[in-house]
Amino acid sequence: MGPGRGAPSRTAMMQQRAEQRRRDEEDIVEMRRLLGEISGQTMDEEAMETFSRALAEETGALPPPHIVVDAIRESQSADARKIGDAVRAYYRRRRPRPQPQPQVGPPQQQPAEAEPEPTPAASDPAPAASA
Repeated sequence: MGPGRGAPSRTAMMQQRAEQRRRDEEDIVEMRRLLGEISGQTMDEEAMETFSRALAEETGALPPPHIVVDAIRESQSADARKIGDAVRAYYRRRRPRPQPQPQVGPPQQQPAEAEPEPTPAASDPAPAASA
């Protein structure tokens, strides 16, 4: 894609990544606060590493921080199994699907089976004569 075709510039991509890292860092701080509040323990680096390993083992991979924060809030637990259940529930929820855009070109023809058949039946006298 060329510059005028909507491809993001290198600078824009770097800004997006920096913004995503900032959001992830904020979510990790919130995750640490929630876990500490719920468990009643200080969530230092070692405790966070232990929690992250347990959650990754429970879910198969460490989910994005914002999903973990939502799962902690929903489960109201510091237990990796319960948080893992909430993470799985998050991914099973129905989410609105994007609506198809109206087509600008000529309308598509319907398949032959979808068309009404009164014209062929009216021109065929054999079924009418046998009835």
